[in-house]
Amino acid sequence: MRKKFHFKLFITLYIFWLLLTTNGNPPNILAGFLSSLLITRLSYGILYDEKGFIFHIPKPHIMIKYLITLFAEIYKSAIDHIVNILTNDYNPTIVEVNLDIEDPLLVTLIANSITLTPETITVEKEGNKLLVLYIKEDIYNEVEKEIKSNFESIFITKGRKN
Repeated sequence: MRKKFHFKLFITLYIFWLLLTTNGNPPNILAGFLSSLLITRLSYGILYDEKGFIFHIPKPHIMIKYLITLFAEIYKSAIDHIVNILTNDYNPTIVEVNLDIEDPLLVTLIANSITLTPETITVEKEGNKLLVLYIKEDIYNEVEKEIKSNFESIFITKGRKN
């Protein structure tokens, strides 16, 4: 049986490559094309099979909202982190965040989003529980509330936990 090629995954990976590299020279465009093609081929049986995606992937408008929020949080947190370093106002603490979402793909996406933003690193993930190293001194509940409102709330739609 011939393996199915998932064109939507390929296009998504390729667009993501182009957005992250922002380099339009031919070698970069070719490298992105080949990398996206290879990853799409290697993802067969892991991300998708003949029936479609194995994991539930959020709809494009939700992913666009997520990416906008992620980039905004990265920049906002980076500026805040610079101020904290200059004023010597930081106190690292480990915070446990219990997510309402149980989908392993979405929990991993949120954990990686936390790590991408300055001042936070996901140290451990167990089910839908995350241990997060938080650099700035803050109230425990505020950190969990901030993570849930910034990232998790995007994936919860109409009372349904994805």
